Amino acid sequence: MDETWNNDLPYVILGSLIIDAGKKLTINKGSRIYVHADAPIIVDGTLEIKGEKDTVDRVYFRGDRLDEPYNDFPAGWPGIFFRATSRDNLLDYAVIKNAYQALVVVDPSQNANPKLVLNECIVDNAYDAGIIAVTSSIRATNCLISNCGKNVILAKGGDYQFTHCTVASFSNSYIPHRDPVLFVSNYVLVNNSPVTADLTALFRNCIFWGQDGTVDDEVVVAKTGNTIFNVNFDYNLWKVQNTPANITSSGIINNQYPAFDSINTTKRYYDFRLKDESPAKDKATNAGITIDLDGKPRPVGIAPDLGSYERQ
Repeated sequence: MDETWNNDLPYVILGSLIIDAGKKLTINKGSRIYVHADAPIIVDGTLEIKGEKDTVDRVYFRGDRLDEPYNDFPAGWPGIFFRATSRDNLLDYAVIKNAYQALVVVDPSQNANPKLVLNECIVDNAYDAGIIAVTSSIRATNCLISNCGKNVILAKGGDYQFTHCTVASFSNSYIPHRDPVLFVSNYVLVNNSPVTADLTALFRNCIFWGQDGTVDDEVVVAKTGNTIFNVNFDYNLWKVQNTPANITSSGIINNQYPAFDSINTTKRYYDFRLKDESPAKDKATNAGITIDLDGKPRPVGIAPDLGSYERQ
């Protein structure tokens, strides 16, 4: 049967949490979910998270070790896995921290809706990857994916839209920055041979940035074969030395530091809001998004800012 969790007591997941096919778990605002190191959250049905904008009303997922120094270690729990039969997943104002692979989405949607919708979500400090999707579908708006081993991987095709998202990594003592913050491809290798699928992806009003690592191109797009391949970058700021091939693009700001508000890797303090002098300020196109990741208004009639936060 379907189930609803409310913010009365914290939830601790031991062993695993499995949402069966055809069943729905709804998690209401303010809930706190603490997950053990060997306890994946597996979604074969539907996960709906109803967080709200205030800090206390967001829904938090993190490991169950709250003692120093383990409370901020990445890979403290496996992550959330949306499998083949999963459908109609909606995450509003969710914060997913310190996982191994925070969000994994596989196989196409079971209906005309995206398999996973992310609104005003934060994915942070995942050791291996923040978001991995394989031949699936995601709509992400006003999301921050930060300081993960690989922030976003969209492989073997699929259907994706990322709007007003900030995808950023700074090398730190937990996770050195060695991989691009965004990797998109229409294939995976199986026994060293590519297996391809159709790919449609739109990235609009986003920031893709990495620093203090070994990465020259923070956006990598890879294509093989003759499948449908439509990858569009529309009004983005990125850090790239070699512009990706096989894409369409417009309104790109290249290799200009976004001027994030405060970054201190030693103290592990990251504020990805923008300073007044940010080159991302007032450089977005109107995408019909009326709020930002803080739930604060975006302007009407003038250009909004790139990324997940609107400078107020």
